[in-house]
Amino acid sequence: MTINLPKVYINYGLNEAWLDVTNSARIHGNGSVIAEKINRNIQEELGITVSIGVSWNKIFAKFGSDYQKPNAITVITRDNYKKIVWQQEVGDLLYVGRSTKKKLMKYGIYTIGQLAKTSLDFLVLQFGKMGAVLWRFANGLDDSPVKSFDEHYNGNERILKSIGNSITTPRDLKDLKDVKFIIYMLTESVAMRLRETGCYCLTVAIHVRNKELHSFTRQLKLAKPSDLTREIAEAAIALFENNYDFSSDIRSMGVRVTDLVPDSTPIQLDLFGNEELRVRQAQLDETIDDLRKRFGNLAVRRAVTIGDQMSCLDPKKDHIIHPIGYF
Repeated sequence: MTINLPKVYINYGLNEAWLDVTNSARIHGNGSVIAEKINRNIQEELGITVSIGVSWNKIFAKFGSDYQKPNAITVITRDNYKKIVWQQEVGDLLYVGRSTKKKLMKYGIYTIGQLAKTSLDFLVLQFGKMGAVLWRFANGLDDSPVKSFDEHYNGNERILKSIGNSITTPRDLKDLKDVKFIIYMLTESVAMRLRETGCYCLTVAIHVRNKELHSFTRQLKLAKPSDLTREIAEAAIALFENNYDFSSDIRSMGVRVTDLVPDSTPIQLDLFGNEELRVRQAQLDETIDDLRKRFGNLAVRRAVTIGDQMSCLDPKKDHIIHPIGYF
């Protein structure tokens, strides 16, 4: 199928990466041809199958990668998107989670097409800014570019701005014990990724949404740059304790680190602090990272993340990891 579009994006589900192949068409062929090459190369080199979505925007490319599995290529164009995308359940659209889906269905919005045809003003009234985002997504109006992922410097500016991990929990979080479980689980992933990219963070942020769909974001400046799992998790827990009273159970949480600096950045030692303990914690984190790389992310577990029905959650593999923010 020939695709004559100003922009062609490919999304494949192996690691949820978007590729802007618009300027590659003259050399490698159109989006469909490139997708076939990617599919074939992955099978030949790695022995695994992959599903790929091809479209003129990232949202529909993402949708296409999930539309047919396994080992499928779905091309969504301006001519066929209403027949393919609009007929599907609204929960299949990016950023429509369980709670949002439930609320949309309450208003009689069951499909992506119904969402696309709903009044924009109504959606903004019910969902705030996210209502406008979902309306644009459903109508294929996303025009955001694919951001470059580069862990090195671009001049004097590091392209990598933040590292975050978020999850809609399998069950509502009812107390601080539940919250600590999720925060440590998310922080394990964030801190490991931080160390892999050779960065320290200066700021820790949390995002909390309760079952009433009320949400807030808070952030905290650390005393010194860090990539230590324990320090980041404790900062996130302190942020939560100081800003939430459990008036409602928690539905989703996120942990994010920002203000990243190279791990070669000199750190002022604290004359009265326990720097020896920080060194031991850094060595422990590195050892755990190595074990997880060799034997899987669940090979080594912290005690706080054991003994719950959520214990089977993989702190790195199963969750949405956003090295660079979508928006």
